[in-house]
Amino acid sequence: MSMMLLVLISMMAAKKTNKKPIFGQMTLRATKALEYLKTSPDAFKRQVRRIIWIQKHEAENDEWEMPDWVMASEKYNWCAILIDQDVNQVPLLVYQQSALAAIESHLMRLERDGADIKQVNVRRMDVDLGEGSVSISLWRNPKGGKFAKYNVEFLE
Repeated sequence: MSMMLLVLISMMAAKKTNKKPIFGQMTLRATKALEYLKTSPDAFKRQVRRIIWIQKHEAENDEWEMPDWVMASEKYNWCAILIDQDVNQVPLLVYQQSALAAIESHLMRLERDGADIKQVNVRRMDVDLGEGSVSISLWRNPKGGKFAKYNVEFLE
């Protein structure tokens, strides 16, 4: 009996690995999870280290879990995926045009100031902020209705 217990304990110990935690990072379909902007009295605040500027079909091909309403709508084509400095934070998908306009404006300033923007293909650009990061705050007035514009603030 003690031999059986010893074998069972050794088998349980052998299954332990040093994998990174993936809870909250993958969906049940094994695609990369994304959090979405929602109307809220509190701002979405992120310490962003990387921005992926990507066309929605390219994002889906890259196995990001794109929401059905974005894929079905003709008014959404490009989006931004904000990768947080905290690796346990689920990336934030930005597809709202008002927020994208502010992010695109900031990306143009970064490029003008010499940031290295990697053009992966005609449907994707990656902006890696290297050792640094930028604090981004996104919010919209909850009393403005579901079509209120998003406000975007960058703090460096």
